Amino acid sequence: MKPYEPTYRELSNALAASSRRGLPMIVTGTLFWLVAGLAGFLDHAITVWVYLYGIGLIFPVGILISKAMKLDLFVKDNPLATLAGVVGGMQVLFAPLVILILFRQPDYIPFAVGVLTGAHFLPYAVIYRSKAYLFLSIATVAGAALIGSLAVEHTFLATPFALTAVYLVTCLLLMREAAQQPGGDSAET
Repeated sequence: MKPYEPTYRELSNALAASSRRGLPMIVTGTLFWLVAGLAGFLDHAITVWVYLYGIGLIFPVGILISKAMKLDLFVKDNPLATLAGVVGGMQVLFAPLVILILFRQPDYIPFAVGVLTGAHFLPYAVIYRSKAYLFLSIATVAGAALIGSLAVEHTFLATPFALTAVYLVTCLLLMREAAQQPGGDSAET
């Protein structure tokens, strides 16, 4: 075992326990994709704005959900919590790309948002030592890319509903991982 490994494992376990592996944000993402899917029945000129405003609401709604679940996403004495925050915050840097696509190729908004959000989840597989986040990252990117490239005419319905399913599966996987980790739900008596 490497000298830093026990510390990393302990920090990862502590963050996973305090935040339930970031579950509130994945629940919020599930709600986002569901609302985006329902908005897909509207005129697409309106739907793209649901995407734009919706992605801006994910973080604050996720915080509210974490408070309702009595979870702490911002553990102050855990450097992995800081890293998790930076990884989540990097999504803001994608805003110029999403806005450009919105004005130049609005039909590709579901594709772009899906690929960008999916890619940003990959580091969480390492932060939480989680196969659920690996699944979420790969399945989100693959789903958005396949639908966006093979069925762009249906992307405003197919992409968000497919990703809603991916996020729901991820929620279940995260709950199972939380129950199996030391100090997790199944360890509580």
